Amino acid sequence: MLLKTVFGPAGYPIKGPSGPEAMAYLAHVGLLAMEYQSVRSVRIGKAAAQELGQAARKNGIVLTMHGPYAISLSSEDRKVMSASKDRLVKAAIACHNMGGFHLTFHAGFYGRRTKQETFELQLKSLGEVIDVLKSQGVHVELGPETTGKESQFGTLDELLELSGRLHELRPTVDFGHIHVRNEMSRLNNSKDFLGILSKVENSLGSARTNALVLHFSEVQPTASGFGERRHWPLGSRYGPKFEFLADAMAEVGFNMVVICESPRLDEDALKMKDIFEKRLSISRNVEGQ
Repeated sequence: MLLKTVFGPAGYPIKGPSGPEAMAYLAHVGLLAMEYQSVRSVRIGKAAAQELGQAARKNGIVLTMHGPYAISLSSEDRKVMSASKDRLVKAAIACHNMGGFHLTFHAGFYGRRTKQETFELQLKSLGEVIDVLKSQGVHVELGPETTGKESQFGTLDELLELSGRLHELRPTVDFGHIHVRNEMSRLNNSKDFLGILSKVENSLGSARTNALVLHFSEVQPTASGFGERRHWPLGSRYGPKFEFLADAMAEVGFNMVVICESPRLDEDALKMKDIFEKRLSISRNVEGQ
């Protein structure tokens, strides 16, 4: 069980070392999480993953992992679907070897299928992946990510429904993606963020919200005004605003793993941590009055 909310970068820190040495650096600056990046392919071997995991445990770092982008669990091409499941299994094994508890990935696209047909295929594919992992003694939480384009499978409602059917799965809640997905999903104030976190808690239950994995970055939409184009640092003219999320996090009170996807990685992760801790202190002082 996670005892407090922790923050960290999506990848090795830009101001510090990489590899196992990064774990001590992150702990020193006050960041107690990191998402290992395997977005192109899984290249880390078992020995290197175990060495990274040992350094993480020694320094109290919570590790998660982002799997390859080339995953489509509802593809109309059976070969693509099969290769996608293989990639997800390989990523989960690497995550397991480094002691990571949660594997983030993009689940795929609707294509020409209906949303319900896509959901059923995703459910079947993920169930098959989970069966393979269990047979190999691999215990990693699968974390399909909320997606930023309407052509992609992965609305919060879809992922929460999957999580209710497959208990080895919990969504990675990416607020930048939610913000730009469509006009109705904009996150413009603390109430909007609170609605997301409350929906997750109501769907999963209080026990399963502990160590919920969040992604945050300000996101530039495409020319249409919707869909993800580019991540920006905190303080850009794009949304959403982390201050609103920090207020919501302080109000719900459960502990989370917050991964910063800003181009400034550890720099902005520290800013986010500082903002949240100030909001949490204010919230507790108000409750104590």
